[in-house]
Amino acid sequence: MLRPLASLRHRFLLALGSVLALALLALGLVARYQITPILLEEERRYATAELDRAERALDNELGHMQRLVEDWAWWEDTYQFVRGERPEYVDSNLYEGTLATLDLQLMVFFSADDEPYWTLGFDASGRFATCTAETQACPWADHALRVLQERITNGLTEDSHTWLMAAPRLALIGVSPIYKGDDDTVPPSGWLAMVRPLSATWIQQLRETTGIDLTVDSVPMAASPPAEALSRLSATRMRAFRDVEAMSEGHQVRLAATLPRQRYQASLETFRFALYWTSGVLVVAMIVVLLLLESIVLKPLRQFARFAQRLKEQETLDDTPLILLGRQDEIGMLVREFQQLHEHQRAQKALLLNLSQHDPLTGLANRRLFDEKLDAALAQVPEESDSVVTLMLDVDHFKPYNDHYGHPQGDECLVTLAEHMTRHFSAPGQLVARTGGEEFSVLLPRTSLADAQQQAAALGTTIQRLAIPHATSPVAPVVTVSIGVAVSTASHPLSATRLMSRADLALYRAKAHGRNRVEAYREAEQPTTSG
Repeated sequence: MLRPLASLRHRFLLALGSVLALALLALGLVARYQITPILLEEERRYATAELDRAERALDNELGHMQRLVEDWAWWEDTYQFVRGERPEYVDSNLYEGTLATLDLQLMVFFSADDEPYWTLGFDASGRFATCTAETQACPWADHALRVLQERITNGLTEDSHTWLMAAPRLALIGVSPIYKGDDDTVPPSGWLAMVRPLSATWIQQLRETTGIDLTVDSVPMAASPPAEALSRLSATRMRAFRDVEAMSEGHQVRLAATLPRQRYQASLETFRFALYWTSGVLVVAMIVVLLLLESIVLKPLRQFARFAQRLKEQETLDDTPLILLGRQDEIGMLVREFQQLHEHQRAQKALLLNLSQHDPLTGLANRRLFDEKLDAALAQVPEESDSVVTLMLDVDHFKPYNDHYGHPQGDECLVTLAEHMTRHFSAPGQLVARTGGEEFSVLLPRTSLADAQQQAAALGTTIQRLAIPHATSPVAPVVTVSIGVAVSTASHPLSATRLMSRADLALYRAKAHGRNRVEAYREAEQPTTSG
């Protein structure tokens, strides 16, 4: 009987259980330290984008305020009014209905010496009031007048300006120099300031315009949070804060948006759903694997083990080593499969031998097989007329090709060239081999030197006609090859080493003479050239 841990069944159960536990732990860690931070960061970016949108809406209101104050300040009647030249300007323009129409709380005209010239607005109780430079009877506007006068006196440029005011109440402020019409070459006659309150009605309109549950408040600077903060109120809501610089000293405007967390919750639920399904699939897969293992492997092995035991008792095991049958695990039950494994090993050996003789990229013979075939061809030259020719071929400027087009494109180029060389040299006994990175060798038994040159030149022409682009080649705009040819004859036999050395020398001379050509090595004469 097998010990518990000696049984493959128990080993697989323990291993798969461990893998399942590790997988679930890994999924939990990924959820905790990768997915959740990503979802929270995405939520923070969403809150920032919503606050940006709210702030842009506020900036748009400031832009409207700027255009309004410019329309009034660059009106020639206003220019003459501040200079004391149009007293009827008050009755025709500066009345309660004007402020109500423009949704303003306060309008202040300053003279050229930056002093209040005319003030009109609504006091704290909402009554319309007017103050002149002579009366100065607007205590309800003193704070705003003081703040505006300080801004104007402290060196405002002669351009319009807008601000947010945080205290004593929230408002938009627009200030512009008063010009004579559109003529800004004439010095301004004073300043015009407008104050628009940020009322509850206005904030509600801002909510409806932006679609954001937004509040706008005035807060002391000392109590302000960082420039932007995010508070998650619940699983479904969060609150984002941003403080905006305002005109009032010691206070600033706070934009607060209550935002839904549907994106986060939806993404989290989706991930949890995927996590649960993945965990379930892992569990089911483990169970299925165990059942398959039991029915397909372990049960037949136990049956075979009993059969083997009966054979052992009958002493009909022939030469099978009895020590293997005594192993205390299922391995001992596989002894009868040795022959099949042996046959498999022989097949694998044959396959490895084939792989060891061929280039894995192009499928051509490699140098080892080429050298074997070359030695055999040189040993079979019985007659005076027989000869063996070898070609050594190199792709011109292939390193710049690889650098320019990339190695994957370079590999594709070599495969294409290999296919065409194989078709070109397809006669019996001919062999094409890849013997280097971009170097190829060709064996042509029973071929004369002249025929070999013609075939090599035809191959070079065929490759050039493929028109494979080669933008970095100084030889041609397409891929070309240089070929060296050498011959061994019965009358002048050469060893394989000397024959390949001569082909290499011919190839070197082809490169030296400009590439994209064929050169043949001949004894006691200059190499001949084709190309």
